[in-house]
Amino acid sequence: MAKRGILSVLFAVFMVILMAGNVYAGNCGSGCGGCNSTCETKLGNCGSGCGGCNDTCETKLGSCSGGTCDPNGGGTCEARTVKDWTVLVFLNADNNLDQFGVKDVNEMEKIGSNDRLNIVVLLDREGGTAQKLYINKDNDMNKITSQVVEELGVYDMGDYKNLIAFVEWGVKNYPAKNYAVDIWNHGSGWNKKRALTFKGISYDDQSGNHITTAQLGQAMASIYQTLGKKLDILAMDACLMQMAEVCYEIKDYVQFCVASEETEPGDGYTYDTFLGPLAKDPSMDALSVSKLTAQAYTEHYVQQNEACTQSSVNLDRMDAFMAKFDQLCAKLAELMSDKAVVTAVKKQVRPYTQAFYYRSNIDLGHFVSLIQKNVKNEEIQTLAAETLALYGAGQNPLVAGNYINGSSMKNATGLAIYFPSYSLGSDYDKVKFSKTNWTLFLSKYFAAASSVQ
Repeated sequence: MAKRGILSVLFAVFMVILMAGNVYAGNCGSGCGGCNSTCETKLGNCGSGCGGCNDTCETKLGSCSGGTCDPNGGGTCEARTVKDWTVLVFLNADNNLDQFGVKDVNEMEKIGSNDRLNIVVLLDREGGTAQKLYINKDNDMNKITSQVVEELGVYDMGDYKNLIAFVEWGVKNYPAKNYAVDIWNHGSGWNKKRALTFKGISYDDQSGNHITTAQLGQAMASIYQTLGKKLDILAMDACLMQMAEVCYEIKDYVQFCVASEETEPGDGYTYDTFLGPLAKDPSMDALSVSKLTAQAYTEHYVQQNEACTQSSVNLDRMDAFMAKFDQLCAKLAELMSDKAVVTAVKKQVRPYTQAFYYRSNIDLGHFVSLIQKNVKNEEIQTLAAETLALYGAGQNPLVAGNYINGSSMKNATGLAIYFPSYSLGSDYDKVKFSKTNWTLFLSKYFAAASSVQ
């Protein structure tokens, strides 16, 4: 009799708790299943980690020991698997490239994420709103069908803090051994109205903002802190971004930079051709993936018979290269009092150096090669040879992979540098590269070259 009484009491207590749980669950929000379900049902196996009744689904999963949540339904708690690679694409199509943005997402969907690869996109379309997408595989090239993870509304893709926030969110929700961040947009200089070519990327036509080169450096520094290591790959599917000025700004925070010295065709990267091999072999290291990205891009435009450039720069080698390049620039600056040297630079080097869409963007490697050939000074020639050995030769050069197409790009070696006709302009002071001896050389050269006819 006593046992039966205890059981009756326990049963009554259990029913009260159950009913309370159902009432609680009724306010769990529409993002976590039907309102008449219990909170635990809505949140899968989250157990007691459901959180407050008015919390978002993602908040309720905060204590799920690394769970993920689909805010559009489902709301199940799943273990966050650490995959081999997470590719995070900051796709700013809020401009006249909108149609190409949609095409590129569909190219990504041809491959899709798998059990070892995450492909995640923040897509902002022209005049529209932004969404975070987890890329699923499909074969429909006319429609984006991937899972919408979050709706962001009107969003400023020209704010570098939003780039940081996207990557931090991606790292938290889609952990991996390796990360590639791809900034998709116009590189500054693509539009003739946009000032100097080193000034930035990710132009948002709604806000009028863009990410400057200095802000890009700040973003990469913050991402470095989030990861606790260098970002494996920063790719820039944009024009004219593979410059010494840009690479120098991010060298301490990124391992490989993949970008183009020249303008890119509107179609930009062909995402299926480099994501496909990565999906099949996610064990590839960062060097291999960076070279694959650049090579796949160029191979596409070889088939289209379009001139192009794309390279992978190993930023782990930037300091060693710059130490030698700085010596060369300092010696050149010193020799600007020698009219024969000034004349050689003005008449035989600068006019024949590979240049790009803006003629003030020249190829760094080709410039050094022409200096070595045309400046008749033994110390200069030695320093030039040593600089070139670190630039594109040896076991571990600065330019890890250089892929070009077209006779107009035949002397493109992988990294551009800014060499205007008369002066650097005040904006140049805002980039870290302005503190190198390249600025010293140019200032001496401009003064000396004005007297050489």
